[in-house]
Amino acid sequence: MSSVKYVFFIILPIILQTARADSTCPDIISRSQWSAKTAKFDNFLIPPLQYVVIHHTATPECETRSQCTNRVKNIQSYHMDELKWSDIGYSFLIGGDGNVYEGVGWKKEGAHTYGYNKKSAGLAFIGSYEDKKASEKMLTAAHKLILCGKSEGALRPDVKVIAGRQVVSIISPGMELYNQIQNWPEWTSEV
Repeated sequence: MSSVKYVFFIILPIILQTARADSTCPDIISRSQWSAKTAKFDNFLIPPLQYVVIHHTATPECETRSQCTNRVKNIQSYHMDELKWSDIGYSFLIGGDGNVYEGVGWKKEGAHTYGYNKKSAGLAFIGSYEDKKASEKMLTAAHKLILCGKSEGALRPDVKVIAGRQVVSIISPGMELYNQIQNWPEWTSEV
């Protein structure tokens, strides 16, 4: 009987590690990992969400976890201190290092797209993509996050991906990134 316990404790971590490796969800750098400030208040969303709105941050890019962590902290400070928002405006941010950084996450309302904040997740690519394409690893991380949101019930199975520029008068996510996301199966031109 005791040998069965030992086998269980040896095999269970291997099974869990394999399940995580096969998961559709990317590794997400949590708010605590990038030292996020506490939100002033939270408005909660009712999943599953109908849209994912793609943006760019129109800031310098980042290539390492350290650079991206600092960039996300600076964006949060700008949103909270200068714009007087409750928290960082995006649900998630995609770094040039290929990591996903948790903003307000799937369950809390962001401040990314006027008129769409209650029915969408805002996904921001760190950098400016008007004249430059986002890297393949950024695109892969973002699309994997969308698939994760669908598999976890945060996003509708038929979620629609749109660009911020399609619904508000802004250039976000930049023309090059806008062209890139039009290849995704979830992208729609009809809003």
